[in-house]
Amino acid sequence: MNVLLTGCRSYTALDLARRFRDSGWNVFAADSVKFPVCRGSRAVKKFFHVPSPREGCREFIAALAAIIRSAEIDLLLPTSEEIFYIAHGREELSRCCRVFCDDFEVLKSLHNKWTFSGLTEGMSARTPETKLLTSAAQLKELGDPSAFAFKPVYSRFASEALLAPSRLPEDFAPSADRPWIAQRYIRGLELCSYHLAVDGEIAAYGSYEPSYRLGQASGYYFKPVQREKIDRFAAELVRKLDFTGHVAFDYIEEKDGTLHVLECNPRATSGLHLACTAGLMKPFGAGGERLPEVTGGKLSAGGRTPLENPAAIRISSGSPGNPGNPGNPGNPGTPGNPANPRSPRSPGNPVPAEAPPMIGYAMLANPFYHGFNPSGIGRWLNDFRHGRDVLFSRQDPWVPLLHAGSLAETVFDSLRRRIPFKDAATADIEWDGEALN
Repeated sequence: MNVLLTGCRSYTALDLARRFRDSGWNVFAADSVKFPVCRGSRAVKKFFHVPSPREGCREFIAALAAIIRSAEIDLLLPTSEEIFYIAHGREELSRCCRVFCDDFEVLKSLHNKWTFSGLTEGMSARTPETKLLTSAAQLKELGDPSAFAFKPVYSRFASEALLAPSRLPEDFAPSADRPWIAQRYIRGLELCSYHLAVDGEIAAYGSYEPSYRLGQASGYYFKPVQREKIDRFAAELVRKLDFTGHVAFDYIEEKDGTLHVLECNPRATSGLHLACTAGLMKPFGAGGERLPEVTGGKLSAGGRTPLENPAAIRISSGSPGNPGNPGNPGNPGTPGNPANPRSPRSPGNPVPAEAPPMIGYAMLANPFYHGFNPSGIGRWLNDFRHGRDVLFSRQDPWVPLLHAGSLAETVFDSLRRRIPFKDAATADIEWDGEALN
């Protein structure tokens, strides 16, 4: 079986490529940058350079369709923000192979921070008080700006976010063309989760605390955590939307344990590194198996893979999702019953990792993260020693070295576009609500 991964500049795509390869698939990769990290991986059979979807959606879809036909692709699996363009062209692409993503309008409702806040109404975790800002006049109604976090409705990596500012910049001017949200600012522990869902059921997931971060942006050390409230919320939302695809969430947990969900990323994120391979591969079958039939991107009733809560979502006793188990549904069972489907070690459920995943070179770049003192350096050294680099693999030894080419390409794009490095990393695949032809 042949899988085509897009957005293969990301470390999550590299992780997926390796897991698909180890599961017996032939892995192909496509991206609109020339030197994505996956290009140097032995897991990838062939790389295809395609047009930027942001600069030409029509050309991007046509290029993917041509690759699918020529390489006899069975499964198209987007991983990053190119997913919005693929969802937009899914009707055409689905004639060629199975496309693993949800409807464009569903993805849009999750990506848009304002509409996502409405989706959490009545759920076990909700967004903090959120207001839509489409004009500067609305700012006067908010009062003290330090009580809010301000974010563009379409954004990523905390780009442009203003967290509890004492005063707003003079040029801050939300508009109908570029709306923002003001979200009640809550202090607490930042947590993140990733989920792979099929027809409203979670197949695999991973939750973590971003222990090391690049300022307000992405983390690069992913400390595994387990929170029943995270499991419950994610299960509720994907069931509510009958969702299929990648979906990830950012949270704030207050000291008293109250959990607030801040925003959603309907794409693969770093929590994927904590998900078990059996759970990630469950929706797709083994490499030599025929894929279930699909209708409109979803598994059809006749060909549906019976997941039956494979991620072992922990549901408290007496809830509708677990009527027959009044005990602890997370009980690992006994030696005579190792296959307990609710076991913490069931296929889709991440057990506490022996080593937290990390981006090794990012860790090495800042040994003084906790301060320029023996205690801070000792803490960093201990974390680094116990971390697991998501780039390096003994079966894939050249990836870290060849990755220098992709970093250089991003630096060049950053200078050419005159934008920050983190923005240049995804500028050609982002979607910020523009009309698509």
